[in-house]
Amino acid sequence: MLAVVSSACLDAWKLSGPYACAPDGTCLDGLTCDDGVCCKPGGAPACPTLPVEGVCPSGAPRRFYRDLDGDGFGAGQPRLFCALPQRESWAPETLDGGRVTLDCNDDVDGGLPFNPLAPERCNGLDDDCDGQIDEGLLPQSAWYRDVDSDGFGSDAPSDVVTSCGKPPGYTARAGDCNVMSADVFPGAQERCNNVDDNCNGVTDEPPLADAESPGVAGSPSLPDCNGGQGVCFAGSTQCRRDAVTQLNQLVCVPRTRPSPEVCDNLDNDCNGPVDDPPGCGGPVSFINTPRVQYGAFRAPIASTAQPSKLPQRCLKGLPSYDAQSWFNPAWVGAQAETSTMVPLRHTWFAEAEPGTLWDLSRRTAVSVVLQDRTDLGSNLFSTAHFPGPVVTLCGALDTEYLRLTPATNQLAQGGSIRASLAFDGSTAGWSKEQSPGFNLARVKRIELTVGPVPVAGGGIFDVKTMTILVSPDAGIVR
Repeated sequence: MLAVVSSACLDAWKLSGPYACAPDGTCLDGLTCDDGVCCKPGGAPACPTLPVEGVCPSGAPRRFYRDLDGDGFGAGQPRLFCALPQRESWAPETLDGGRVTLDCNDDVDGGLPFNPLAPERCNGLDDDCDGQIDEGLLPQSAWYRDVDSDGFGSDAPSDVVTSCGKPPGYTARAGDCNVMSADVFPGAQERCNNVDDNCNGVTDEPPLADAESPGVAGSPSLPDCNGGQGVCFAGSTQCRRDAVTQLNQLVCVPRTRPSPEVCDNLDNDCNGPVDDPPGCGGPVSFINTPRVQYGAFRAPIASTAQPSKLPQRCLKGLPSYDAQSWFNPAWVGAQAETSTMVPLRHTWFAEAEPGTLWDLSRRTAVSVVLQDRTDLGSNLFSTAHFPGPVVTLCGALDTEYLRLTPATNQLAQGGSIRASLAFDGSTAGWSKEQSPGFNLARVKRIELTVGPVPVAGGGIFDVKTMTILVSPDAGIVR
């Protein structure tokens, strides 16, 4: 066993073993640190890896490359060694058809090798060091350049690549119609901005999402948007083109338009009150209710018509319709002899405004208050003649009706009438006639019909004029 000669100027060995190099890689004077041990090239102790004057004990030295990742392949500048170093990671030079095979990525790679024998993986890197990326039998897909990072890319030929995995800055979905705007892509929120936000080829098409959700990103918020009162209160926004600026802008519109009032606990006509007349419940007063139309007419009607001596339909619109005078509240009509002696029936009516109907489904009766103001010497009404007034409720069609007829002529009993007539026909002294299909919720007109006594004679002066006042109390009973 060799002994180490002590020297006053030489520190003691700091590593175990008589030939171990110091931690800083130094040795005693005249010795060289080779692969962790101190040796003397060409002498004793012999160096394990270093050649002496280009010669090794076993012959010529070999080329080795530094192998930082320990995968058996090195890189960088080669060094000549007589044997594979043990303390540092080196790899011997390998040849492939005369070509030196080196590691193309010698960084520590977490256990995934990059060298000429490594399998190619789909990672955008050259795993097998052949100069190609993600080649071989890996499945390939088309990827589209996504400049604005909205998840949709351009399908222009220059923006499409094929690879096994998604390259950075690319996406699997094409169809972006504006590659520079992250707010524009297929399926995006359409906004009122003169732009095809969702790439469907149409600009600002309805229905815009803004209309139901004010405050969507990029859209103005209209939290107070409403269309009025009642069912029209809930408003929305719509994208419309301004006639002056020719620019699209959001405007406030009601979601529900006003409609005729019906009895449904809603303000259908958007005027404030709920279930207000005349739409719901009809006119309380026939002659003092707004949006009620009035008129009078006469027509020849045979007295043999049954059961009320009137046709089985409403009378307005009959042939030989002859308009008479109505001076609110006076109903004036002339009764004269006819060549055929067919009696004339006079009818006054109160009608809902065009396009609307009255819902009387919550009402039970109609109030009839009339006063005969005909000259005292001209009694045109007789208990033995036409029983009137006949009250007719007309439906949406003139063939749909409910008719209430008195047993005798009410105006002949003192020249006036005040009666509340139940729709169900239960009023004493009155009878009910109703056609199929009549619906109290769909009434468009109330007709009051009387039949003055025919004029006897034939002279030009044989004309009698009736005057009947319609009282403000006449109307639908609440």
